Amino acid sequence: MAKINLIIYEGAMCCSTGVCGPEPNKELIEFNETLEKIRRDFKELKTIRASLSFNLNMFLENEEISQLVKENGQGILPITTINGKIIAKQKYLTYAELKKEIENNRAG
Repeated sequence: MAKINLIIYEGAMCCSTGVCGPEPNKELIEFNETLEKIRRDFKELKTIRASLSFNLNMFLENEEISQLVKENGQGILPITTINGKIIAKQKYLTYAELKKEIENNRAG
């Protein structure tokens, strides 16, 4: 089974998941739960969350992502990619959306 690389490029956060502090962002909590479930359901999936705070090099190494952030600012984030192809900008995908994209990638 081929490895599928899922990378989520995110804005600056206080920790690697963004789920910290006295009042964590509800959207980030839900997205963490989505990622946990998607990892369980797709064993061939490798996921990386690249934050501007902790993984700046990942942004700089990907010319397309770097250019999008340069042109649009952090408002373009999050950007989600599967095997290098952008599948979403400016929003965290739901479980159903991610599942569909992963299954489409498996088939193609």
